[in-house]
Amino acid sequence: MRLFALAAVFALAACQTPCPAPETGPINASFRCEDGSVLNVVFTRNPDAARIAQEGYTVVDLPARVTASGYKYADNGSELRGRGTEAHWTRPGAAETDCSEINGN
Repeated sequence: MRLFALAAVFALAACQTPCPAPETGPINASFRCEDGSVLNVVFTRNPDAARIAQEGYTVVDLPARVTASGYKYADNGSELRGRGTEAHWTRPGAAETDCSEINGN
């Protein structure tokens, strides 16, 4: 019984600790892809979207899409999806390419 009471006290104390505010600013990331291209991506929260700049192409703004895990942004045949530091990039008229986040961002 004493152990249960002690656990309850710790649980209540944990509830009193304020949680840090979630990160709401944009997140910048760069990815190097197997096709030799580099993607510069700005992820935003409100709205939940990704702006993708790839040299030689028009900047693409993609809204977030529901996915079981990781992330997915897609619209009009363009798609960026991945998990952690790995991503897959597809642009209309081009084959999908695998990309890895470049350290330092």
